[in-house]
Amino acid sequence: MENKEVIGDSQHSFTKGKSCLTNLVAFYDGVTALVDKERVTDIICLDLCKAFDTVTHNILVSKLERHGFDGWTTWWIRNWLDGCTQRVAVNSPMSKWRSVMSSVPQGSVLGPALFNIFIGDTHSGIECTLNKFANNTKLCGAIDMLEGRDAIQRDLDRLERWAHVNHMKFNKAKCKVLHVGQDSPKHNYRLGREWIESSPEEKDSGVLIDEKLNMSWQCTLAAQKANHILGCIKRSVTSRSREVILPLYSAPVRPHLEYCIQLWSPQYKTDMNLLDQVSPEESHEADQRAGMPLL
Repeated sequence: MENKEVIGDSQHSFTKGKSCLTNLVAFYDGVTALVDKERVTDIICLDLCKAFDTVTHNILVSKLERHGFDGWTTWWIRNWLDGCTQRVAVNSPMSKWRSVMSSVPQGSVLGPALFNIFIGDTHSGIECTLNKFANNTKLCGAIDMLEGRDAIQRDLDRLERWAHVNHMKFNKAKCKVLHVGQDSPKHNYRLGREWIESSPEEKDSGVLIDEKLNMSWQCTLAAQKANHILGCIKRSVTSRSREVILPLYSAPVRPHLEYCIQLWSPQYKTDMNLLDQVSPEESHEADQRAGMPLL
């Protein structure tokens, strides 16, 4: 049995050959294609509450059996999951020990794979574009026609039913709608009985996405984070020699400037200059102008 049959192509976490970058690029490539065609598009950002902790063991094992896992394997996995107990301490008093009937062990090798299998069927019957990275789910579709809005709402109803059947809940306070494209009607959607709030911008896997798909704010945030760390290095390290500064710059500073930059690569000269200024060379020249000693 192929992995994609069990997990589905929409999942990008804990999957060979996929990552945060593939998650973002695959999803927003479709979004920008719609916007380029002047299609008004809505993006629904969804989040499952305590997803890894609420994986019910009985439901997980039934899904493994449904996917064709043999009896010995399912027995071994059930035996690995069962037998855990926990209790709660409030100051000195402690509760009685209780058996843990749900959750997959985080930090284990098998846990993330089992979680992916558990939520792998969320895409079943979905009409719009669905994209997942672990428990973070995105749904999008063109809504310039009534059929598109209705399709998104039907998909939200399907996802809410899936969560109910699988004993999971969406964190509705974190679920948001991004209205992308010009002259958006800003249609309202509900998840269960609650309306989903609209937001002008949302962080998606660490990248700030706004309703205009303008990456300038992401460039600013990346530069701010990198400059903050570079400032800490300058205050903590006496030497200003390239042999000392460059390795320190490469390890904690550059990752903030390069994380998923294939998606948010700056297009405007001001943004490019902003990122170019976050460099050990700029810091070196600034110290010389300030008259600081170079060791």
